[in-house]
Amino acid sequence: MRCRKCQLCLSALLTLLGLKVYIEWTSESWLKKAEPRGALPSPTPPNAEPTLPTNLSARLGQTGPLSSAYWNQQQRQLGVLPSQDCQTWGTVAASEILDFILYPQELRRFLLSAACRSFPLWLPAGEGSPVASCSDKDVPYLLLAVKSEPGHFAARQAVRETWGSPVAGTRLLFLLGSPLGMGGPDLRSLVTWESRRYGDLLLWDFLDVPYNRTLKDLLLLTWLSHHCPDVNFVLQVQDDAFVHIPALLEHLQTLPPTWARSLYLGEIFTQAKPLRKPGGPFYVPKTFFEGDYPAYASGGGYVISGRLAPWLLQAAARVAPFPFDDVYTGFCFRALGLAPRAHPGFLTAWPAERTRDPCAVRGLLLVHPVSPQDAIWLWRHLWVPELQC
Repeated sequence: MRCRKCQLCLSALLTLLGLKVYIEWTSESWLKKAEPRGALPSPTPPNAEPTLPTNLSARLGQTGPLSSAYWNQQQRQLGVLPSQDCQTWGTVAASEILDFILYPQELRRFLLSAACRSFPLWLPAGEGSPVASCSDKDVPYLLLAVKSEPGHFAARQAVRETWGSPVAGTRLLFLLGSPLGMGGPDLRSLVTWESRRYGDLLLWDFLDVPYNRTLKDLLLLTWLSHHCPDVNFVLQVQDDAFVHIPALLEHLQTLPPTWARSLYLGEIFTQAKPLRKPGGPFYVPKTFFEGDYPAYASGGGYVISGRLAPWLLQAAARVAPFPFDDVYTGFCFRALGLAPRAHPGFLTAWPAERTRDPCAVRGLLLVHPVSPQDAIWLWRHLWVPELQC
Protein backbone atom coordinates (compact mmCIF):
# COMPACT_ATOMS: atom_id res chain seq x y z
CA MET A 1 0.00 0.00 0.00
CA ARG A 2 2.79 2.40 0.92
CA CYS A 3 4.55 1.73 -2.37
CA ARG A 4 1.34 2.34 -4.26
CA LYS A 5 0.81 5.63 -2.39
CA CYS A 6 4.41 6.61 -3.12
CA GLN A 7 3.88 5.87 -6.81
CA LEU A 8 0.73 8.00 -6.84
CA CYS A 9 2.52 10.90 -5.11
CA LEU A 10 5.48 10.64 -7.48
CA SER A 11 3.14 10.54 -10.48
CA ALA A 12 1.28 13.61 -9.25
CA LEU A 13 4.57 15.44 -8.61
CA LEU A 14 5.85 14.66 -12.10
CA THR A 15 2.54 15.81 -13.60
CA LEU A 16 2.74 19.14 -11.75
CA LEU A 17 6.37 19.57 -12.77
CA GLY A 18 5.49 18.89 -16.40
CA LEU A 19 2.60 21.31 -16.23
CA LYS A 20 4.86 24.02 -14.82
CA VAL A 21 7.41 23.53 -17.60
CA TYR A 22 4.63 23.63 -20.22
CA ILE A 23 3.14 26.86 -18.81
CA GLU A 24 6.54 28.54 -18.72
CA TRP A 25 7.28 27.44 -22.29
CA THR A 26 3.95 28.63 -23.69
CA SER A 27 4.17 31.90 -21.78
CA GLU A 28 7.64 32.55 -23.17
CA SER A 29 6.46 31.72 -26.70
CA TRP A 30 3.45 34.04 -26.37
CA LEU A 31 5.59 36.88 -25.10
CA LYS A 32 7.97 36.48 -28.02
CA LYS A 33 5.05 36.67 -30.45
CA ALA A 34 3.65 39.70 -28.64
CA GLU A 35 6.87 41.69 -28.81
CA PRO A 36 6.50 44.73 -31.09
CA ARG A 37 8.51 44.83 -34.26
CA GLY A 38 11.38 47.21 -33.77
CA ALA A 39 12.64 48.40 -30.42
CA LEU A 40 10.45 50.99 -28.76
CA PRO A 41 12.22 54.30 -28.13
CA SER A 42 13.18 55.05 -24.59
CA PRO A 43 10.26 57.12 -23.29
CA THR A 44 10.90 60.67 -22.25
CA PRO A 45 12.62 60.69 -18.84
CA PRO A 46 10.14 61.70 -16.14
CA ASN A 47 11.88 65.04 -15.52
CA ALA A 48 12.44 65.93 -19.20
CA GLU A 49 11.39 69.35 -20.44
CA PRO A 50 11.03 70.30 -24.11
CA THR A 51 13.95 72.13 -25.65
CA LEU A 52 14.52 73.46 -29.16
CA PRO A 53 18.20 73.81 -30.06
CA THR A 54 19.37 76.20 -32.74
CA ASN A 55 20.62 73.32 -34.87
CA LEU A 56 18.14 70.45 -35.22
CA SER A 57 20.34 68.27 -37.44
CA ALA A 58 21.41 65.86 -34.70
CA ARG A 59 17.91 65.42 -33.30
CA LEU A 60 16.36 64.80 -36.70
CA GLY A 61 19.01 62.34 -37.84
CA GLN A 62 20.73 64.70 -40.28
CA THR A 63 24.28 64.09 -39.04
CA GLY A 64 25.68 61.77 -41.73
CA PRO A 65 26.42 62.51 -45.38
CA LEU A 66 23.68 64.80 -46.62
CA SER A 67 21.10 63.10 -48.83
CA SER A 68 20.11 64.69 -52.12
CA ALA A 69 16.40 64.23 -51.28
CA TYR A 70 14.59 67.56 -51.15
CA TRP A 71 13.18 67.26 -47.60
CA ASN A 72 16.59 66.29 -46.20
CA GLN A 73 18.26 69.21 -47.98
CA GLN A 74 15.61 71.65 -46.80
CA GLN A 75 15.74 70.45 -43.21
CA ARG A 76 19.52 70.89 -43.05
CA GLN A 77 19.23 74.45 -44.39
CA LEU A 78 15.97 75.53 -42.79
CA GLY A 79 15.95 78.32 -40.24
CA VAL A 80 12.25 79.13 -39.94
CA LEU A 81 9.51 78.56 -42.49
CA PRO A 82 8.41 81.81 -44.17
CA SER A 83 5.35 83.39 -42.60
CA GLN A 84 5.05 85.96 -45.38
CA ASP A 85 4.76 84.98 -49.05
CA CYS A 86 4.42 81.35 -48.02
CA GLN A 87 3.77 80.22 -51.61
CA THR A 88 7.43 80.87 -52.43
CA TRP A 89 8.54 77.74 -50.55
CA GLY A 90 6.32 75.56 -52.73
CA THR A 91 7.34 77.31 -55.94
CA VAL A 92 10.99 76.69 -55.15
CA ALA A 93 10.23 73.03 -54.32
CA ALA A 94 8.52 72.56 -57.70
CA SER A 95 11.51 74.02 -59.51
CA GLU A 96 14.22 72.15 -57.58
CA ILE A 97 12.69 68.65 -57.46
CA LEU A 98 13.64 67.33 -60.89
CA ASP A 99 10.82 64.76 -61.13
CA PHE A 100 8.19 66.95 -59.43
CA ILE A 101 5.82 66.56 -62.38
CA LEU A 102 5.83 62.78 -61.78
CA TYR A 103 4.70 63.12 -58.17
CA PRO A 104 1.07 62.20 -57.38
CA GLN A 105 -1.26 65.16 -57.85
CA GLU A 106 -2.18 65.25 -54.15
CA LEU A 107 1.49 65.41 -53.14
CA ARG A 108 2.22 68.17 -55.66
CA ARG A 109 -0.73 70.20 -54.37
CA PHE A 110 0.45 69.71 -50.80
CA LEU A 111 4.01 70.85 -51.51
CA LEU A 112 2.94 73.96 -53.42
CA SER A 113 1.18 75.33 -50.32
CA ALA A 114 2.88 73.36 -47.52
CA ALA A 115 4.45 76.44 -45.89
CA CYS A 116 1.07 78.25 -45.76
CA ARG A 117 -0.26 77.60 -42.27
CA SER A 118 -2.28 80.65 -41.37
CA PHE A 119 -5.92 80.34 -42.41
CA PRO A 120 -8.95 82.23 -41.13
CA LEU A 121 -11.91 80.48 -39.59
CA TRP A 122 -14.63 79.62 -42.07
CA LEU A 123 -17.72 81.48 -40.95
CA PRO A 124 -21.16 81.98 -42.53
CA ALA A 125 -21.58 85.50 -43.88
CA GLY A 126 -22.04 88.04 -41.11
CA GLU A 127 -21.68 85.52 -38.26
CA GLY A 128 -19.10 85.05 -35.56
CA SER A 129 -17.65 81.77 -34.38
CA PRO A 130 -20.13 79.66 -32.40
CA VAL A 131 -17.24 77.89 -30.65
CA ALA A 132 -16.73 79.44 -27.24
CA SER A 133 -13.33 79.85 -25.60
CA CYS A 134 -12.58 77.96 -22.42
CA SER A 135 -13.61 80.10 -19.47
CA ASP A 136 -11.58 80.25 -16.26
CA LYS A 137 -14.27 78.22 -14.49
CA ASP A 138 -14.74 75.67 -17.26
CA VAL A 139 -11.31 74.53 -18.46
CA PRO A 140 -11.57 70.94 -19.70
CA TYR A 141 -9.27 68.33 -18.26
CA LEU A 142 -9.37 66.45 -21.58
CA LEU A 143 -10.24 68.12 -24.89
CA LEU A 144 -11.58 65.70 -27.51
CA ALA A 145 -10.28 67.14 -30.79
CA VAL A 146 -11.81 65.03 -33.57
CA LYS A 147 -10.50 65.36 -37.12
CA SER A 148 -13.44 65.16 -39.47
CA GLU A 149 -14.43 66.24 -42.99
CA PRO A 150 -17.46 68.35 -43.97
CA GLY A 151 -19.35 65.41 -45.48
CA HIS A 152 -18.89 63.10 -42.47
CA PHE A 153 -22.20 64.05 -40.82
CA ALA A 154 -23.00 60.50 -39.70
CA ALA A 155 -19.57 59.99 -38.11
CA ARG A 156 -19.82 63.23 -36.13
CA GLN A 157 -23.32 62.47 -34.92
CA ALA A 158 -22.25 58.98 -33.85
CA VAL A 159 -19.42 60.51 -31.79
CA ARG A 160 -21.83 62.98 -30.14
CA GLU A 161 -24.24 60.20 -29.21
CA THR A 162 -21.57 57.80 -27.91
CA TRP A 163 -18.08 58.37 -26.54
CA GLY A 164 -18.12 62.12 -27.21
CA SER A 165 -21.28 62.73 -25.18
CA PRO A 166 -20.86 65.14 -22.23
CA VAL A 167 -18.70 63.84 -19.37
CA ALA A 168 -17.38 65.93 -16.49
CA GLY A 169 -13.94 67.27 -17.33
CA THR A 170 -14.19 66.81 -21.12
CA ARG A 171 -15.12 68.97 -24.09
CA LEU A 172 -15.79 67.88 -27.68
CA LEU A 173 -14.65 69.78 -30.79
CA PHE A 174 -14.54 68.73 -34.44
CA LEU A 175 -11.81 70.04 -36.76
CA LEU A 176 -12.81 70.67 -40.39
CA GLY A 177 -11.72 72.54 -43.48
CA SER A 178 -13.96 74.47 -45.82
CA PRO A 179 -17.36 72.89 -46.61
CA LEU A 180 -16.96 74.15 -50.19
CA GLY A 181 -14.74 71.37 -51.52
CA MET A 182 -13.00 71.15 -54.87
CA GLY A 183 -15.30 69.33 -57.29
CA GLY A 184 -17.53 68.11 -54.48
CA PRO A 185 -21.03 69.11 -53.36
CA ASP A 186 -21.59 72.49 -51.73
CA LEU A 187 -22.15 71.61 -48.08
CA ARG A 188 -22.17 75.15 -46.72
CA SER A 189 -25.83 75.27 -45.74
CA LEU A 190 -25.76 71.88 -44.02
CA VAL A 191 -22.53 72.57 -42.15
CA THR A 192 -23.82 76.02 -41.15
CA TRP A 193 -26.96 74.46 -39.65
CA GLU A 194 -24.88 71.83 -37.82
CA SER A 195 -22.49 74.48 -36.47
CA ARG A 196 -25.37 76.58 -35.13
CA ARG A 197 -27.11 73.53 -33.68
CA TYR A 198 -24.17 72.07 -31.76
CA GLY A 199 -21.52 74.81 -31.51
CA ASP A 200 -18.71 72.25 -31.69
CA LEU A 201 -17.29 72.74 -35.22
CA LEU A 202 -13.95 74.49 -35.65
CA LEU A 203 -13.94 75.29 -39.37
CA TRP A 204 -11.07 76.85 -41.30
CA ASP A 205 -11.01 78.15 -44.84
CA PHE A 206 -8.70 75.62 -46.50
CA LEU A 207 -9.30 72.66 -48.81
CA ASP A 208 -10.20 69.66 -46.65
CA VAL A 209 -8.19 66.78 -48.13
CA PRO A 210 -6.15 64.05 -46.34
CA TYR A 211 -2.80 65.75 -47.02
CA ASN A 212 -4.06 68.84 -45.16
CA ARG A 213 -4.66 67.06 -41.86
CA THR A 214 -1.45 68.59 -40.54
CA LEU A 215 -3.14 71.98 -40.93
CA LYS A 216 -5.86 70.84 -38.52
CA ASP A 217 -3.18 69.94 -35.96
CA LEU A 218 -1.35 73.25 -36.30
CA LEU A 219 -4.48 75.42 -36.37
CA LEU A 220 -5.84 73.57 -33.34
CA LEU A 221 -2.59 74.25 -31.46
CA THR A 222 -2.91 77.94 -32.35
CA TRP A 223 -6.54 77.98 -31.20
CA LEU A 224 -5.55 76.31 -27.92
CA SER A 225 -2.83 78.88 -27.29
CA HIS A 226 -5.37 81.71 -27.60
CA HIS A 227 -8.63 80.20 -26.37
CA CYS A 228 -7.85 77.23 -24.10
CA PRO A 229 -4.23 77.46 -22.89
CA ASP A 230 -4.80 75.69 -19.57
CA VAL A 231 -6.27 72.42 -20.86
CA ASN A 232 -4.48 69.44 -19.29
CA PHE A 233 -4.63 66.96 -22.16
CA VAL A 234 -5.74 66.88 -25.79
CA LEU A 235 -6.96 63.72 -27.54
CA GLN A 236 -6.31 64.12 -31.27
CA VAL A 237 -8.39 61.46 -32.98
CA GLN A 238 -10.10 60.52 -36.25
CA ASP A 239 -13.89 60.61 -36.47
CA ASP A 240 -14.02 56.85 -37.18
CA ALA A 241 -12.40 55.89 -33.86
CA PHE A 242 -14.12 54.61 -30.72
CA VAL A 243 -12.74 55.84 -27.39
CA HIS A 244 -13.34 54.35 -23.94
CA ILE A 245 -13.44 57.75 -22.21
CA PRO A 246 -13.82 56.53 -18.58
CA ALA A 247 -10.81 54.24 -18.94
CA LEU A 248 -8.76 56.95 -20.68
CA LEU A 249 -9.57 59.51 -17.98
CA GLU A 250 -8.65 57.03 -15.27
CA HIS A 251 -5.30 56.32 -16.93
CA LEU A 252 -4.47 60.02 -17.34
CA GLN A 253 -5.41 60.80 -13.74
CA THR A 254 -3.02 58.13 -12.43
CA LEU A 255 0.01 59.37 -14.38
CA PRO A 256 2.87 60.83 -12.36
CA PRO A 257 2.78 64.63 -12.76
CA THR A 258 6.25 64.68 -14.30
CA TRP A 259 5.14 62.22 -17.01
CA ALA A 260 1.93 64.13 -17.68
CA ARG A 261 3.82 67.36 -18.40
CA SER A 262 5.41 66.00 -21.60
CA LEU A 263 2.90 63.33 -22.58
CA TYR A 264 2.70 61.93 -26.12
CA LEU A 265 0.71 58.71 -25.75
CA GLY A 266 -0.72 56.19 -28.21
CA GLU A 267 0.09 53.21 -30.40
CA ILE A 268 3.71 53.84 -31.32
CA PHE A 269 5.36 52.95 -34.62
CA THR A 270 9.12 52.61 -34.50
CA GLN A 271 11.65 52.11 -37.29
CA ALA A 272 8.95 52.79 -39.88
CA LYS A 273 10.16 53.47 -43.39
CA PRO A 274 8.63 55.34 -46.32
CA LEU A 275 6.59 53.28 -48.76
CA ARG A 276 8.09 53.45 -52.23
CA LYS A 277 5.38 51.85 -54.37
CA PRO A 278 4.02 54.49 -56.80
CA GLY A 279 0.26 54.67 -56.71
CA GLY A 280 0.05 53.03 -53.31
CA PRO A 281 -1.16 54.70 -50.12
CA PHE A 282 1.41 56.81 -48.27
CA TYR A 283 3.80 56.74 -51.22
CA VAL A 284 6.92 58.87 -50.73
CA PRO A 285 9.30 59.41 -53.69
CA LYS A 286 13.01 58.90 -53.00
CA THR A 287 13.73 62.32 -54.44
CA PHE A 288 11.59 63.87 -51.68
CA PHE A 289 12.70 62.03 -48.51
CA GLU A 290 15.34 59.50 -47.54
CA GLY A 291 15.81 57.81 -44.18
CA ASP A 292 13.61 56.31 -41.50
CA TYR A 293 10.61 57.93 -39.90
CA PRO A 294 10.85 59.08 -36.28
CA ALA A 295 9.00 57.16 -33.60
CA TYR A 296 5.43 58.43 -33.80
CA ALA A 297 1.94 57.74 -32.50
CA SER A 298 -0.60 56.48 -35.02
CA GLY A 299 -2.85 59.21 -36.36
CA GLY A 300 -5.92 57.11 -35.52
CA GLY A 301 -5.76 58.63 -32.05
CA TYR A 302 -3.21 59.83 -29.49
CA VAL A 303 -3.00 62.08 -26.43
CA ILE A 304 -0.66 65.01 -25.84
CA SER A 305 -0.11 67.29 -22.89
CA GLY A 306 -1.96 70.59 -23.39
CA ARG A 307 0.95 72.68 -22.19
CA LEU A 308 3.03 71.49 -25.17
CA ALA A 309 0.87 73.40 -27.70
CA PRO A 310 3.15 76.49 -27.95
CA TRP A 311 6.24 74.28 -27.98
CA LEU A 312 4.89 72.20 -30.86
CA LEU A 313 4.08 75.36 -32.83
CA GLN A 314 7.67 76.54 -32.37
CA ALA A 315 8.97 73.15 -33.50
CA ALA A 316 6.67 73.07 -36.53
CA ALA A 317 8.13 76.38 -37.72
CA ARG A 318 11.55 74.71 -37.72
CA VAL A 319 10.65 71.31 -39.22
CA ALA A 320 10.29 71.08 -43.00
CA PRO A 321 6.73 70.19 -44.14
CA PHE A 322 5.87 66.52 -44.51
CA PRO A 323 2.64 65.18 -46.06
CA PHE A 324 1.53 62.80 -43.29
CA ASP A 325 0.17 64.36 -40.11
CA ASP A 326 1.17 61.65 -37.65
CA VAL A 327 4.72 61.33 -39.00
CA TYR A 328 5.09 65.11 -38.94
CA THR A 329 3.95 65.22 -35.31
CA GLY A 330 6.61 62.61 -34.56
CA PHE A 331 9.24 64.85 -36.18
CA CYS A 332 8.09 67.82 -34.08
CA PHE A 333 8.27 65.86 -30.83
CA ARG A 334 11.69 64.57 -31.79
CA ALA A 335 12.79 68.13 -32.48
CA LEU A 336 11.74 69.00 -28.92
CA GLY A 337 13.76 66.11 -27.50
CA LEU A 338 10.61 64.24 -26.39
CA ALA A 339 9.80 60.59 -27.11
CA PRO A 340 6.37 58.97 -27.31
CA ARG A 341 4.97 56.59 -24.73
CA ALA A 342 3.31 53.41 -25.93
CA HIS A 343 0.11 52.08 -24.39
CA PRO A 344 -1.31 48.67 -25.36
CA GLY A 345 -4.84 50.03 -25.04
CA PHE A 346 -4.50 52.03 -28.27
CA LEU A 347 -5.23 49.82 -31.29
CA THR A 348 -5.53 51.69 -34.57
CA ALA A 349 -5.78 48.74 -36.94
CA TRP A 350 -8.87 47.22 -35.31
CA PRO A 351 -10.12 44.18 -37.28
CA ALA A 352 -13.60 44.51 -38.75
CA GLU A 353 -14.76 41.20 -37.27
CA ARG A 354 -14.23 42.55 -33.74
CA THR A 355 -16.04 45.89 -34.11
CA ARG A 356 -19.09 44.47 -32.33
CA ASP A 357 -17.25 42.80 -29.47
CA PRO A 358 -17.91 44.93 -26.37
CA CYS A 359 -15.86 42.63 -24.15
CA ALA A 360 -12.78 43.20 -26.30
CA VAL A 361 -13.27 46.98 -26.25
CA ARG A 362 -14.00 47.17 -22.53
CA GLY A 363 -10.35 46.61 -21.61
CA LEU A 364 -8.95 49.08 -24.18
CA LEU A 365 -8.68 52.87 -24.45
CA LEU A 366 -9.12 53.48 -28.20
CA VAL A 367 -9.86 51.40 -31.29
CA HIS A 368 -9.86 52.47 -34.93
CA PRO A 369 -11.49 52.21 -37.42
CA VAL A 370 -15.13 51.78 -36.37
CA SER A 371 -18.13 52.71 -38.51
CA PRO A 372 -20.84 55.06 -37.14
CA GLN A 373 -23.31 52.16 -36.96
CA ASP A 374 -20.86 49.92 -35.10
CA ALA A 375 -19.92 52.75 -32.73
CA ILE A 376 -23.57 53.19 -31.71
CA TRP A 377 -24.03 49.41 -31.33
CA LEU A 378 -20.89 49.16 -29.17
CA TRP A 379 -21.98 52.06 -27.00
CA ARG A 380 -25.39 50.55 -26.33
CA HIS A 381 -23.96 47.14 -25.40
CA LEU A 382 -20.84 48.23 -23.54
CA TRP A 383 -22.68 49.52 -20.50
CA VAL A 384 -25.52 47.02 -20.11
CA PRO A 385 -25.49 45.38 -16.63
CA GLU A 386 -26.05 41.96 -18.21
CA LEU A 387 -22.71 42.10 -20.09
CA GLN A 388 -20.57 39.19 -18.91
CA CYS A 389 -16.93 39.23 -20.01
